Amino acid sequence: MNDYSLEWPFWDEDGLCEEGTPSLSPKLVTEVLAWADDFNDHYGIDAGWPSEAAARSHERQGYRLLQLVERELQAEDDVVLGYWETNTRKGL
Repeated sequence: MNDYSLEWPFWDEDGLCEEGTPSLSPKLVTEVLAWADDFNDHYGIDAGWPSEAAARSHERQGYRLLQLVERELQAEDDVVLGYWETNTRKGL
């Protein structure tokens, strides 16, 4: 789940995970960090996404990353995408 100004979007029952937890391949880490950067760079706390296309693209990327993360973790690990960032700027 993304959150404002955070680079590592993974949480567990105790809160935000340290970067590197869960342990992922370097390629997937790069993709996850880019996804979080996209959120931090383009999602406004009051305005949301700059466009509907930006919102949908980020959401699709999140679900794609979810599948990749699930493949790299143990079968007993539970992975959920808490995707809440769906609003866009008004007037578009």
